[in-house]
Amino acid sequence: MNLCLTNLRKNISLLKPVKSGNRDINCLIAQIKLLISESLDKNIILDLTEINFLDCIKVSAIIGTYHFLDLNNKKIYIIVGNKEVKDSIKTLSFDNIEIIYSSNNIALESIA
Repeated sequence: MNLCLTNLRKNISLLKPVKSGNRDINCLIAQIKLLISESLDKNIILDLTEINFLDCIKVSAIIGTYHFLDLNNKKIYIIVGNKEVKDSIKTLSFDNIEIIYSSNNIALESIA
């Protein structure tokens, strides 16, 4: 998977995985961590609506932990396309990221 970076507005970036020949989820996580750490934006939106159930939970858990340890000056929103994914991530009690369940672009509009 590749990662698409879009600047929505001042201080808001959108990261969205796009399908490619490389399906290594660990590589995707490394790309996400790198782009978040290099971004000057204070608000990062990670759109995982097209990622499968287990990979979505894995990415969210690792990014939530990484954000807690190293990136506490940024706000991270993670958009998921499945209510069960949202509920599973919420059980991990990450207070430093906001999980949003949405199957359309309304979530992006409410953040941006």
